[in-house]
Amino acid sequence: MGVPTYFWGMFIRQKKNKSGTVSVQIISKYKGKYKVEATIGSSGSAAGIEVLVHQAKYEINRLQKQQGLFVSQVDTGIEGFLHGLSNNNIRVVGPELVFGKIYDAIKIYSGIW
Repeated sequence: MGVPTYFWGMFIRQKKNKSGTVSVQIISKYKGKYKVEATIGSSGSAAGIEVLVHQAKYEINRLQKQQGLFVSQVDTGIEGFLHGLSNNNIRVVGPELVFGKIYDAIKIYSGIW
């Protein structure tokens, strides 16, 4: 306990309180000064502390991501959809399958066949 976990300039600190609980905080260091960026919570059990540390790691990732200028619901929906995909879900479709139907339709309408 009390050993910081570092993430690109920010780290997670577990600070023991007078009450016996442990607070989980996100700390940043800039020009030799420490700053508490966020206090995630406090717990008295090891399992609760582990959950808080996991939440702190997620929060650090969220804080360090560069935000876009204009966030839309469409972008977040697409990101959510793409996040759920894996290589097993993607099937490559050759251009002959896509363009073949178009060419067939052109032949029928133009009277080539």
